[in-house]
Amino acid sequence: MKKYRLRFLPVIIFFFIFSLATSPARTQVHFGLKGGLTLGTVKSFPETFLEGFPWKTKRGWVGGAFASYEFLRGVSIQPEVLFIQKGARLVDSEYDFEARFNFNYVEIPVLLKIDLYLEGAAAVPSFFIGPFFGFNNRASIVMIDPYSKETEDIKSDVEKAEYGVTFGLVVTQKWGPGYFSIDARYDLGLSNILKPGVEWMESLKTRTWVFMIGYSY
Repeated sequence: MKKYRLRFLPVIIFFFIFSLATSPARTQVHFGLKGGLTLGTVKSFPETFLEGFPWKTKRGWVGGAFASYEFLRGVSIQPEVLFIQKGARLVDSEYDFEARFNFNYVEIPVLLKIDLYLEGAAAVPSFFIGPFFGFNNRASIVMIDPYSKETEDIKSDVEKAEYGVTFGLVVTQKWGPGYFSIDARYDLGLSNILKPGVEWMESLKTRTWVFMIGYSY
């Protein structure tokens, strides 16, 4: 029962912070949208899915919404809701074969953001760090060769949720009525995303570079 309740903890945290951010007594609140590119790989045990074929980077997409609540000058809490594609690839160049391991999540990061003001600068760089909680909505292996493309659903082998920590830098600049931002971060998965007893791999943890542009009011 306790484990069941913990699955809803990130949602509770998000809506608690969101309610603070929308308080009429607060003025330093911004809402926005962002999207961009992911470069994903994984850390596994054993180290490779097939001996002699190390994990390669897989491209994907990310997008979602965020709210930024500045509770001290230059210090903000920023909850986000993102759809994010993670995973990795295996490549056999000799036989022109590729296997893509795709893991799609609805992810909720809760970030502490600290502005790094530079005198006279038009743009404001910021550092951020915080936990993320992801909820899996798709998992598959896509196998591609010169003659065919096959997809195998492996969602039954994957845990419903993962958690980790994300950290990075964002640069924000006033643009029109709102603020334009460029965001680069690293998602470090800390939990094994595979269920106990899965035969093809004992442990799999996500490692994802995320690059986004955004706009907020």
